[in-house]
Amino acid sequence: MRLLLVEDAADIRDVFTVLLNAEGAEVMTAATGREAIRLATSHIFDVVLTDLGLPDVPGDVVIHHIAAARHRPWIVVMTGYGEPFVGRARQAGADVALTKPIVWEWVLDRLDTMVSSRRAA
Repeated sequence: MRLLLVEDAADIRDVFTVLLNAEGAEVMTAATGREAIRLATSHIFDVVLTDLGLPDVPGDVVIHHIAAARHRPWIVVMTGYGEPFVGRARQAGADVALTKPIVWEWVLDRLDTMVSSRRAA
């Protein structure tokens, strides 16, 4: 699985990268919305796992750009915010929204389901 992890907090980004690599994912990371949009339009990803609270671009704007990519990945949002932020993320194109604190097993379950369904299609 090729995955883009978008998280501005370096410690969380580093831990998630290690955990995702241990699960066999090829992980690229972005710390900002602009960087995420650039990577998502220049690479093909199976999944984008993104925080909503980014320092430069609103998360729903990032999601909208990524959802419009030629090779649209699954988009999983991680957020500490509830409504209306989760609703805006879904309207922008998010497939799944997970609220913090994140339960790692939920992340793995969603990723496995998404990648398996894409392979079956």
